[in-house]
Amino acid sequence: MLDRHYRIAPFDERYEQEASRKLVFSELYEASKQTANPWIFELEYPGKSRIFDGRTGNLFEQPVITGKPYILKLIHQVDDKIHGRSSGHYALVTQQPLRGRAKQGGQRVGEMEVWALEGFGVAHILQEMLTYKSDHIKARQEVLGITIIGGTIPKPVDAPESFLKKPTFLRLRGSFEYEIQSWKYNIPLFFTTPGFDIFRNREISSGAGAIREQLADLDLRILIDSSLVEWKELGEAGSADNENEWEDRKVGRRKNFLVRRMELAKHFLRTNIDPEWMVLCLLPVLPPELRPIIQIDGGKLMSSDINELYRRVIYRNNTLIDLLTTSRSTPGELVMCQEKLVQEAVDTLLDNGIRGQPTRDGHNKIYKSFSDLIEGKEGRFRETLLGKRVDYSGRSVIVVGPSLSLHRCGLPREIAIELFQTFVIRGLIRKHFASNIGVAKSKIREKELIVWEILQEVMQGHPVLLNRAPTLHRLGIQAFQPILVEGRAICLHPLVCKGFNADFDGDQMAVHVPLSLEAQAEARLLMFSHTNLLSPAIGDPISVPTQDMLIGLYVLTSGNRRGICANRYNPHNQRNSKNERIHENNSNYTKKKDSFFCNSYDAVGAYQQKRINFDSPLWLRWRLDQRVISSREAPIEVHYEPLGTYHDIYEHYLVVRSIKKQTRCIYIRTTVGRISFYREIEEAIQGFCRAHSYGI
Repeated sequence: MLDRHYRIAPFDERYEQEASRKLVFSELYEASKQTANPWIFELEYPGKSRIFDGRTGNLFEQPVITGKPYILKLIHQVDDKIHGRSSGHYALVTQQPLRGRAKQGGQRVGEMEVWALEGFGVAHILQEMLTYKSDHIKARQEVLGITIIGGTIPKPVDAPESFLKKPTFLRLRGSFEYEIQSWKYNIPLFFTTPGFDIFRNREISSGAGAIREQLADLDLRILIDSSLVEWKELGEAGSADNENEWEDRKVGRRKNFLVRRMELAKHFLRTNIDPEWMVLCLLPVLPPELRPIIQIDGGKLMSSDINELYRRVIYRNNTLIDLLTTSRSTPGELVMCQEKLVQEAVDTLLDNGIRGQPTRDGHNKIYKSFSDLIEGKEGRFRETLLGKRVDYSGRSVIVVGPSLSLHRCGLPREIAIELFQTFVIRGLIRKHFASNIGVAKSKIREKELIVWEILQEVMQGHPVLLNRAPTLHRLGIQAFQPILVEGRAICLHPLVCKGFNADFDGDQMAVHVPLSLEAQAEARLLMFSHTNLLSPAIGDPISVPTQDMLIGLYVLTSGNRRGICANRYNPHNQRNSKNERIHENNSNYTKKKDSFFCNSYDAVGAYQQKRINFDSPLWLRWRLDQRVISSREAPIEVHYEPLGTYHDIYEHYLVVRSIKKQTRCIYIRTTVGRISFYREIEEAIQGFCRAHSYGI
């Protein structure tokens, strides 16, 4: 506001390499000399304090950071966090960008970020995040060529790689489907069994096959009708007799069971699912890409745990088939035992530990089953389907940018050149500064001057998305217009921090680049920070000044509070431009009073020339058509001039009247700080009115 810009020193490397570290080290060294405490600065542990055990008197092994040396934690944190990626290597299984700065990995757009984007209604941004910027192999190759050559990015017509990994099925023949080749020896034994007359009209079976046959004979509609009739009968019986509390509880539990059974049966009918499908006959087999076998150094093979669990199922199932088909005299107990082993192997494959003690390998490590790969935050659905790692993304630490507009952010050159690399290559080729992609990349690596000029042109029409995790509501990800800044940190306007729940103590943010024209339009129209000024939860303003900003506005507009005594000559109240009291023997200020200015530009010019201070009281001429509100009816003081005019002085304004008591002009008592604040508010209101009139 007053052309004074401030930056946080620990992240500012504009002066020299290691400038911040040298500054803090020198201060700690001087402090150790002045206080005669060498522990303040030790070469081995600079800025850390050695702590003693109060019981034994021994030193703890690791020193800790206390007091002002805590700033060392923030120094060069940006060096560890800054990272950007346009494209690179991809994971073998998921085909998504790798993770980590060392592998040139991409930033993750998790499920919470996806929900925030859904809250904005940005369909095209979501589409490119989850397809050709992540794991859609064919589409991302097309996009890479289009961004360099130029053209419109097509919409992907098929599913990404994560949704194409469909399982096949392994038929468990031995468990439920087998045929006895000959009844030659079994039929006579069956008919001569004692008690045959009791069960000769019954069909005897056991295991999952029996359950499957019962479920196949189940009529769901009859089940619903009979359950409804029983529920009504229980209701009538309960209303007739309410004396026995135990019976009432029993009836209530039965009624709840009937309701759940009817709901389940209706769900089966609504989804066209047969109940016998709940018994597993076909075991899903994951494709090889999801259970890889990788050769490591030394020729050894490293296999997924799923492969070992599948091997156990297949081995036990084949053993059961051999027992049923080849050996006619196999005891029934042995067949039943083998069936239990097959069931145990299938249970371990689906959910290791469901039977109690989990199965372990030779190194006492628990096998990871289906449920371990699917469930939880790191499971397949939440890790690779609901959220994905994406290209054209980066991250860095945020610092305050006091000179930025609300809708702008400052991107370091190191991140910007990586994010917009393909667009810069296209600009170099189109303007004939490079003949091919290889020459353009060499110019980018050498950081030639023309590269930065083209980068600025590209960034002028290209918004970016900033995201701070965790994304608790939709304002956790917003769009900004990027500009190039020095240093290695992302500059951000302080008023947008509340939406991100961020502060400037080392927080980091991820930056994403929308590629297609539709995605860029959505970012500008729906996600720009200056269009999201209200809380989506309660509707209150969210971009409001707080804390240090309020203190700054208070100091700017408070004035030095000299009171009405400054209107006339009072040597005890005279001050210079530095707000220092003037002595009586100083003839330059003996007859000085508050300055009068015809307009605000003259007052600001006097401040810039250092003739007055920003909180020095002054009289500013006011328009007659603008009303001045005062709490006094009579003036505090009246000054008469030799020509007959006189001044009615009130608490905050002054009225110049003629001999005929006509108002000639009005002056208000203010300061340069208040003038600057008023001009900013007036400009903002006028801009809002213009935008509102254009919208109408």
